[in-house]
Amino acid sequence: MTIPFIDVAIIGGGPGGLALAQGLKKNGIDTAVFERDEVRSDYVQGFRMRIRQRGIDALQAHLFQAFLDTLGLAPTENLVLDETFQRLENTSQGSGEPEDTHIEKSVSRITLRQILLSGLDGLFHTGKRFERYEQLADGTVLAHFSDGSAVHANLLVGADGAGSAVRRQLLPDLKSIDTGVRRLAGKITIDEAERQGISPLLTEFNTNIRPRDGRGLMITSHRVDPSAYARHDFIGREDPGHADIPGFHFNNSTSYTWWNTAYDTDELGPDELLERLNGAALIETLLHRIRHWDERILDLIRHSDTSTVAFLKVKSSTPGAVWQSGPVTLLGDAIHAMTYFRALGGNTALYDSGLLVRELVAARRQGKPLLAALNDYENAMREHGYEAVRSSLSAMQRNVGANQPLKAIPAL
Repeated sequence: MTIPFIDVAIIGGGPGGLALAQGLKKNGIDTAVFERDEVRSDYVQGFRMRIRQRGIDALQAHLFQAFLDTLGLAPTENLVLDETFQRLENTSQGSGEPEDTHIEKSVSRITLRQILLSGLDGLFHTGKRFERYEQLADGTVLAHFSDGSAVHANLLVGADGAGSAVRRQLLPDLKSIDTGVRRLAGKITIDEAERQGISPLLTEFNTNIRPRDGRGLMITSHRVDPSAYARHDFIGREDPGHADIPGFHFNNSTSYTWWNTAYDTDELGPDELLERLNGAALIETLLHRIRHWDERILDLIRHSDTSTVAFLKVKSSTPGAVWQSGPVTLLGDAIHAMTYFRALGGNTALYDSGLLVRELVAARRQGKPLLAALNDYENAMREHGYEAVRSSLSAMQRNVGANQPLKAIPAL
């Protein structure tokens, strides 16, 4: 069997891996992406990603006009209500940090992936489940896949998410943290919200429901311009792999309102039960829990598309791992997975890709030794990535634990 040689082999076709491939291709560096799934159908892909400054900085290098044209807009005004629908004083203040200056910008994760796949024909390979790598005596690496194939590379990049198989081999002792937070989220199209008479206070603002007793509920919207999608024929095109998935979840060109709430372990029910429930049953579970709330809030949840409703255990990586630079490195959630608070995860993966492109261009075009380039990338990636993990965990404690204490998270 002939094993192909590639300068940089990327494991994982999420935003970070695809942005890295785009940057390397643009700079004439040989690369390919190997993705496990034929069709990405993970729950989180169907939701928007709030755009932060570091994400914008990274995306400016790749297809930036298509990204700008298809951005969704979130509300710019904040509103706080209690569970009886009475308005409360909004005591929260923005941080004033550059990261927080694009609160109105959001992007569908499906749309972002479509943008970043553009032009990668022949470089993007699906159905490639990574199993292990083998470091060779000459400093190169062999990546082995479950179908029996392999690829030979100067550099293997693990961009394969929080459950990274690359990280498990590179850093076998590094464990993730179960934060004890359990998230429930869903969405309803703006058109359906209007048909059901949902209050504009729940669709026109970033609305926080802050009950006197119990967990809060966050509500926001993602509004898109369908004509902008029409100007880019690779955006919004129906994916045949999603044709038999019912409901609205994989529609990325329709405006919607999104809600999410979070509880401590066992508050809504045992994990083993909640993980088995479908969207309709999860809605009923939540409605029973908050049945004393105002009907206007309950109606938003009651009429949500059940295909979009999912239960998620919120986990985090453990920041601080350091390793000796070599022909295998990590990017994004593979090394610094974080909670969804502060919306830094996807943006941080995009930022990683920009850092790594810069160093690999220095190695391949400017004579910088590859190991020195990787060491500089990893130091910079760890500095900003681990700080994002800590910031996300702190924000989770402030937001979810506002009304009740949460179970203790292991010290970092």
